[in-house]
Amino acid sequence: MLVISPKSNVFPIPSTAFEAEVIEFCQSWNAGNEWFNFHTSGSTGQPKAIRIHRKQMMHSAQLTGEWLGLEAGDGALLCLPVKFIGGVMVVVRALVWDLQLIIVEPSNQPEIPQEIPIRMTSLVPPQLQYILQQESLLAPFKGAKGVLVGGAAISVEIENLAQKQDFPIFLTYGMTETVSHIAYRPISLEADDFLHPLPGVEVKLNEDACICVRSQVTNHSWIETNDLAELNEDQRFRILGRKDFVINSGGMKLIPSQIEKYIQAYFLEKGISSLSFVAGIPDELYGQKAVLFIESSEQIDFGDHLKHYLLQHLSSKQIPKSIICLPKFLFNSNGKLDSLKTVALYLQSSSKESHAHDKF
Repeated sequence: MLVISPKSNVFPIPSTAFEAEVIEFCQSWNAGNEWFNFHTSGSTGQPKAIRIHRKQMMHSAQLTGEWLGLEAGDGALLCLPVKFIGGVMVVVRALVWDLQLIIVEPSNQPEIPQEIPIRMTSLVPPQLQYILQQESLLAPFKGAKGVLVGGAAISVEIENLAQKQDFPIFLTYGMTETVSHIAYRPISLEADDFLHPLPGVEVKLNEDACICVRSQVTNHSWIETNDLAELNEDQRFRILGRKDFVINSGGMKLIPSQIEKYIQAYFLEKGISSLSFVAGIPDELYGQKAVLFIESSEQIDFGDHLKHYLLQHLSSKQIPKSIICLPKFLFNSNGKLDSLKTVALYLQSSSKESHAHDKF
């Protein structure tokens, strides 16, 4: 762990490559550099290079600071890679608001310092889940102004854990092109089902019902996403799933995330910790069929119990047609589950390398 005041431009000698990378960015920022290069996370394909101007990053940091009420000297925990926008914007907020930056090596099980109050941090779902499951790690967050989680959807288990906490935790929505988050949803204290845009952020739906975003951080240009959404008149919105992941099965469009949330609830109820997701694979009868993928080296047989549970919440056409167990899922360089590559690898591999039920 290393604690620095990045705005001061006086830095200790780093002891790890990650600390050196953070300090190098701070020095570049303090030197007045205007353009910074990043890569998108590659959630649905190859990561692409993107350049972001200093003014866009400053405006994003100012928005977040005003929203959370950040003040000089507040502790900001950094435990995400700074080559991606989610991590580097923790550093920029520290630079803009003169925060104390607490640098911890990125890991899904970060080492949380107990002696320093943490007022703000950004996490990915596995990190938040790990922290919320460890009672001994929660003390530094008791006075937090905002624990932000983003980068991927959160599970039912994370939501349940968050609702037990007495400090503010927010699911955030954004991407590299929007310079991190542009909307938030409270998942602790007064939880909400809808995302709230930050001040000055406009949202709308395009003809495919995907959310579009415009604000000062996008240089007042509309950014179209691949995220299907439900939008209210008050501009609050809910992400339904990615257009890329929609399964066209027998003429019916299925959104995996709407099925997955009930599977997660069932797993939680039964104490099943295996990772899972729903995806479409080619099928002669349906064109595509919905399949439940589970990370497991052994075959799992639910009998009819899971199907009966899902039928209480979903139509019969939404129920996955089969279950495929794979020993390991694939993840991208940002630590996100890469379901597209996992499915592609499964389709390319021999059936001997997986365990599948022909029927759900």
